[in-house]
Amino acid sequence: MYMLGQLRPGTRLSQMVARANVRCASNLVPSSMPSMFMNGIAASEDHSIVQKFLLPASPMHSLAAQLPQHKQSMPENWQPKMAQATDSELLEWMMNSCGLQEAVAQEYRSALRNDGFDSPAALAMTSVEELSQLRIRTGHARLLLSKLPDLKVHVSGAVSDALPPPRLFDYSTITSHVTVADAVGAIEHAFAKLAQGEVEVPLPMHIGIEASTSAGPGDCHIKGGYVNGTETFTVKLACVSFYKNVERGLPPGSGVFVVTSAVTGAPLAIMHENRYLTDLRTGAAGAVAVKYLTHPEHTKVGFIGTGAIAKNMARAAASIRPYKGYAFARKGAAEFCAQMQAELGLEFVACDSAEALCRRSDVVFTQTPGAEPVLSKSWLRPHATVIASGSDQPTKQELPVDLVASSKYVCDLTKQAARVGELRSAIAAKAMLEADVYAELGEIVSGKKPGRQGNETIVVDLTGTGAQDAAIGQVAWDKLSKLSL
Repeated sequence: MYMLGQLRPGTRLSQMVARANVRCASNLVPSSMPSMFMNGIAASEDHSIVQKFLLPASPMHSLAAQLPQHKQSMPENWQPKMAQATDSELLEWMMNSCGLQEAVAQEYRSALRNDGFDSPAALAMTSVEELSQLRIRTGHARLLLSKLPDLKVHVSGAVSDALPPPRLFDYSTITSHVTVADAVGAIEHAFAKLAQGEVEVPLPMHIGIEASTSAGPGDCHIKGGYVNGTETFTVKLACVSFYKNVERGLPPGSGVFVVTSAVTGAPLAIMHENRYLTDLRTGAAGAVAVKYLTHPEHTKVGFIGTGAIAKNMARAAASIRPYKGYAFARKGAAEFCAQMQAELGLEFVACDSAEALCRRSDVVFTQTPGAEPVLSKSWLRPHATVIASGSDQPTKQELPVDLVASSKYVCDLTKQAARVGELRSAIAAKAMLEADVYAELGEIVSGKKPGRQGNETIVVDLTGTGAQDAAIGQVAWDKLSKLSL
């Protein structure tokens, strides 16, 4: 016999144990508890309670010996699942496997559900007599029990075994099929959603790699986000500033995007983009800033720093309006101008200094990795728009604090800019508070706040958000998933 111990009266478990005791006393089943019965009870209540309070009075017999006669004909290796069947699974089983009419099947389904016999394990430990007490006809009860192995129950947890592996896209494939023109509209939409509170964007994680004889120097940024209503979300790992790679004949940056289904949570793609998509979405953000924070007559655009991000800024700005370009860098400015002029069909001129560039430009892009300002406030035209994207960690700074504090300051994400952007330096110098931020870029895109208003100096601080990563990840997946690789 089985002891009820301290089981709470009236629960399904206590009722099942009471029935088991009655059946053991009347010799309907052997005195030991069937293993299926134990499994069924364990599925119904807390397993620790079962182990503590259900104490069999005699050793377990073999499974075949424990089963009532009508169950001994079950397939030898059949093991009843403990998971509950859904209404549709019960109905399909009774109609298709057992051949019952729909009305009868619905009646029996309700009876089984009401008394807790809604899993293969629970049904495996019952009898024809008990099912008859539920107003199930004796012949039908025998039929149901004989067809029990046909009751197919979907078990959550087994789903992951059926998920396909993510697709791998290499750098060449990505750069051949995804362009900055694909990105601008998606990034603009992402900023608007961000301002409306419809983007999930956690703060980024930063891993600093100090220079040593065996590693570094370098930095790793992990960002991600989800734009509500889209089919994917993205987690990105971007490695930058591994400058010793140049000596090895390797680029100083690398990275991967993991684009994941927002429906199933399964990774769809691993994109070995080596910062290409990051630079693309950063350039697209620059284009959005040009669209909303500059005047159509502002057609002279300068670039301080001429690396990969500068090239994408130049391409993206050209999608907003034609312009004359200026460039300054310690090295590479002439090559940058030649490449952009050939690619975009626009005039580009290399400048001898950052000051000369600023005095000629209506819009100034800065994208440098240093820790000191690359320009002075006095060099700028009164109506200049400065779009800074180089500061993305606490050790970096491109703009002087007096410029940031005195301008109309716009950033991509205030809480992030206060930690790693130009705003961080101004706050540290006690020249600004977060409350002094005029707007986030998304607020201007969505129309919550106006953009440019006359002849004013504007600073746009782009630290790079997970919203942009999610948006460009979706764009890339939409294009690359259609390829036959």
